[in-house]
Amino acid sequence: LARPALHRRRRPIPPSRSCPRAVVMGCGQSQSADFKASLETSKQLEKIGKNLWDNEQSRVKLLLLGAGESGKSTIFKQMKILYGESFSQAELEANTNVVYSNVLGNMRIVVKGLDSLVPANDAGLVEAFKAIPEGDDTVIDGGVAETLKALWADEGVQQTWARRAEMQVQDSLGWYMAEIDRIAAGDYTPSVDDVLRARVRTSGIVEETYVIDNVTFVMYDVGGQRNERKKWIHCFDLVTAVIFVAAISEYDQVLYEDSSMGRMDEAVLLFDEICNSKYFAETAMILYLNKSDLFREKLTRSPVRIAEGGETDRYLDFKGPYITADTKPDSPEFEKGYAAATEFFLKLFTNRNFRKSKEVYHHITCATDTSNIKVMFSATKDIILKRNLRGSGFMD
Repeated sequence: LARPALHRRRRPIPPSRSCPRAVVMGCGQSQSADFKASLETSKQLEKIGKNLWDNEQSRVKLLLLGAGESGKSTIFKQMKILYGESFSQAELEANTNVVYSNVLGNMRIVVKGLDSLVPANDAGLVEAFKAIPEGDDTVIDGGVAETLKALWADEGVQQTWARRAEMQVQDSLGWYMAEIDRIAAGDYTPSVDDVLRARVRTSGIVEETYVIDNVTFVMYDVGGQRNERKKWIHCFDLVTAVIFVAAISEYDQVLYEDSSMGRMDEAVLLFDEICNSKYFAETAMILYLNKSDLFREKLTRSPVRIAEGGETDRYLDFKGPYITADTKPDSPEFEKGYAAATEFFLKLFTNRNFRKSKEVYHHITCATDTSNIKVMFSATKDIILKRNLRGSGFMD
């Protein structure tokens, strides 16, 4: 049989010889008050900690990922326009030299390409351009603008520009050259559209917070170049969704860092790595195939499939319908070819999802079109919030 527990009466601890009983009671009261105060402070700290945790858990964290030049930072700017305080006058003015630098820097790339692609008809125009001082503080005034316009109108320059996929040049140069008189005005302040197209390489991690429909969204933009990707690991904690941005228009371009690697191939491999990463096993994956406007414009002069039996062959498994130089834009034939090419590139990415339980949501986007991004992000937001509700058990 089990022995009954012994309930011994505890003997009172004798008071200290140096402290009379009345004083000992006073010491006990003081200790009790201190203990209660400490306990109350602990409860308050615990409550604050719980509130902080709850607030952190309620925040929707969005991580913008993708290879360099995919348009991530442009989408990041669009969030500021749509859900933040847009760009202040001071912020617009601060981009003046950025626009100048983008125009002159990209034109220098085109001029360099003249040597290997199509030479300029008027070599004097090239020399006049080369005389413009280099540096981030060079201003585009009326004189510089006239030099730029004359060079831009040269037939050889335009033929080289048409082959820009063979150079590391930004398509935004075409936009800026169409606006060069406005840019060269003495009172020039960049417009929102100018700023959206301005390219400043993202280094490290940029964070912005927005409240949309009473929900707090935290968006992170990180550098996409290979040497920047090691910094992404710091953003992986408690991420709600990954928005992976890939430029669908870059199917005929190579990497800035590695001319032996196609940009589309690099983007697909990076998507594979991200989509199947253990860090994102439970994270919503959203794919933005970006730069759809440039993609449409490029299809008539740069075919998706090349099968000539040489090093330039690409996408031999694309079965069309094909768009050729004779296909009229916006014609039924063009739209069929565009839809087929879009579906082909979409599958290059979605076929890299090796988790059967993981769904990849996807959208075709144009990052410089605010209305397009507004519609696409609204759909993205609904996907994320519904997914969170399912995860919480509030939806089937």
